[in-house]
Amino acid sequence: MKKLSIILALAAILLISCKSQQYRISNMSGFVVEMNNSFDANPDRKMQALVQKYKTELDNEMNEVIGTSTQMLDYSRPESLLTNLTSDVMKAYGDEHLQSGADVAIMNVNGHRANMPQGKITVGNLYEIYSFDNAITFLELKGSDLKKIFDAYAWLGGAGVSSNVKLVVKNRKVQSVTVDGKPIDENKIYHISTLDYLADGNNDMDAFRNAVKKTDTGITLRDIMIDYVKEQTRQGKEITSKLDGRITIVE
Repeated sequence: MKKLSIILALAAILLISCKSQQYRISNMSGFVVEMNNSFDANPDRKMQALVQKYKTELDNEMNEVIGTSTQMLDYSRPESLLTNLTSDVMKAYGDEHLQSGADVAIMNVNGHRANMPQGKITVGNLYEIYSFDNAITFLELKGSDLKKIFDAYAWLGGAGVSSNVKLVVKNRKVQSVTVDGKPIDENKIYHISTLDYLADGNNDMDAFRNAVKKTDTGITLRDIMIDYVKEQTRQGKEITSKLDGRITIVE
């Protein structure tokens, strides 16, 4: 027992001395290594074979054709073919998974990172377009806060919004906005389908932080869009979109 006490006391002293010990960098050195093709002169054959195996599998998956687009879909402000398509698919996803459906779908323009090409659409195309792992988030938001979201839209010059919204902007301010043909009721709770990135208040969507309820689905926008394209193809339909005046900028 006495030996054990001594051991514990020594351990305590050691711990205290370690905590009180202060360290500092005495010196630093380094050098620059230029990354060029000289490293390809003597590749590791086993590693090269391993990488090639997975590259071949990945290329096969990314090059799979899953649909056809009738036109090139771009992304821009105030509305665009691609932002309109994406927002409408997000609303349809909310309609399917929320008990009372989604009132509005909202996304950011730069949630896209490439245009959708005309003609064949591959899985790789959708990874390029939706390169972030942004996931769908459902919010319950008071109308007063939804108005603030559209105030931010007006200031930004437009973004992605579902087709049941009609937003008119003048001098970067909301001139009028309706949802399903009706003015926004400040006291009503609206069900929003959006992205986790925006739900956190990013991209000037600060009012989303006031949501009375937030549900993270964990399902990425990319996966939803891939499923959408596949389902349209299964039904014998091509991917298309249109500009419908959901966001109008007036002078």
